[in-house]
Amino acid sequence: MQSYLSLEQAQTLSGAQIQSLKILEYTNQELDAFLQTEYLENPLLETSTDRQEETIQNLEKFYEKGSEYSEKGSEYSGIQTRERDDDVDRRGDIRAKEQGSLEKMILEQLPHERYSKGEWKLLRYLVACLDDNGYFPYEAEEIAKVSGYEVRTVEACLHDLKELEPAGVFAKDLSECLLLQLERAGVEEPKLYEMTEKYLGEILKGQISRITRELHVSTATVKEYMHLLSTLNPKPLAGGNKETSYLVPDILAVREGEAWKVELNDRWMGEYSLNDYYIHMMEEAEDPELKAYFAEKLRRARYVLDCVEQRRNTILKIVHAVLEYQSGYFLRRELLKPMTQEEIAEKLHLHSSTVSRAVRGKYLQYQKTVLLKDLFQTAVSKEEQTAPESVKERIRALIEKEEKSSPLSDARLKRLLAEEGITVARRTIAKYREQLGILDSKRRGYL
Repeated sequence: MQSYLSLEQAQTLSGAQIQSLKILEYTNQELDAFLQTEYLENPLLETSTDRQEETIQNLEKFYEKGSEYSEKGSEYSGIQTRERDDDVDRRGDIRAKEQGSLEKMILEQLPHERYSKGEWKLLRYLVACLDDNGYFPYEAEEIAKVSGYEVRTVEACLHDLKELEPAGVFAKDLSECLLLQLERAGVEEPKLYEMTEKYLGEILKGQISRITRELHVSTATVKEYMHLLSTLNPKPLAGGNKETSYLVPDILAVREGEAWKVELNDRWMGEYSLNDYYIHMMEEAEDPELKAYFAEKLRRARYVLDCVEQRRNTILKIVHAVLEYQSGYFLRRELLKPMTQEEIAEKLHLHSSTVSRAVRGKYLQYQKTVLLKDLFQTAVSKEEQTAPESVKERIRALIEKEEKSSPLSDARLKRLLAEEGITVARRTIAKYREQLGILDSKRRGYL
């Protein structure tokens, strides 16, 4: 065995540089989550919005007490139950379609061969006892008494049901619902579990000092735990079937005269800055450990704020360049011009990977909202600088105007495009046509 020495030059990224690039990649929603976590962990950061109150409201606004058993206990026809004298038969009040859909969604997760016919009947009954949020606020003994099953059978079925999706379903209350979700996520923080189990009331009242005193944890840790809890779903079955989703643009653009005005759509996050109170405390502190702690937090806070500002300037500079290059597309509804991330990077004296990170997942709004990355198109051929989307639009337009009795073949489309100065291979036309969902000329002729 022999050893050799060699000299090599290699570029490596420090942890700070990697974090800076990651912040550049963040969408506004991702950046907000990152900053909120930093705020909860770093006393040297302050924000114009009350994040603690916001976190409490995120928990509080979803919390409602479960219904009494008498409201739902006799509503399901799967098991015969005793009826009250003043309630002839409320079982018909259940909306069959919704109940059937819920029952199918939950029970189809269970292996059919594991349970007997009677147990399946009990399982359907337990599903029917869920409240609108997915809670099961009843004791196993109570269910056993009205259903005729043994308590251990009811408990075994409930245990299996709590293992199903969505996480938190069949919890007795909010505390158990959150605990089930923490377990499912693999969180290993004993103090967080204890806080969730015993101190939800204090969290909802904002009594952080009591929690920190009794659990022997820092205020920053409690705030971090509260933030984590606020991201969980307090209503496993509520709002799970939303049909409408809204797209929030990351960048807003307006045309003012002959110039573009661009801004990030991030005012809703609030403004982050350094906390003067803690800076003064650091300056006055005599304890070396306390002084070192504050100094480290101050360095981190300044670094995060600098990265956020650098992200803002980089994105705005790139978007300005893109709008100028594609002004015809935005102002006159022309087709997109070929434009690569490398070209924009060279123009702005940036690395192409910086442009790639800056546009990742971000949406730009000017009259309509578009994915910023989709504005970058490479040319179809070296001979003609035409973007693929432009070619697709021309193919679509030509086919829409064709005579139905004589559909245009791909070869004919190639010749027509060539007459317009667009050089495209026939196989490329076939690929674009298929991407547009348009049949070939032979099959179009039969329609």
